[in-house]
Amino acid sequence: MCRSLHHNDLGCISRCPQGCCLHIYFGNVALCLKRAELPEWRATIHSLYEQHAHQLPDPQVRCLVLPGATAHQKFVFTLEELFLLYDLLMCASLLLEAEALLLPSAT
Repeated sequence: MCRSLHHNDLGCISRCPQGCCLHIYFGNVALCLKRAELPEWRATIHSLYEQHAHQLPDPQVRCLVLPGATAHQKFVFTLEELFLLYDLLMCASLLLEAEALLLPSAT
């Protein structure tokens, strides 16, 4: 059973029981990321959001594209969905950082 780190209207982020990876569920998509990959995903989503946040007249238009794992795979978002995905990633990062600070050091 995975431990949920954060959820919102778009989906959730959970950590596998062994702690080796994160499961990100948003819309109809599920991703498995290593913890070290989380900052890169967070930066990519933040950059895409910042690039388009002030240009789109309607935040409900599904026109923002994020490349997928293969050349023929793309993720398409509304501005609102992109913000909610960033929220998932950011909250998961903050919770993992807080957890690391609270755990006793292995000395």
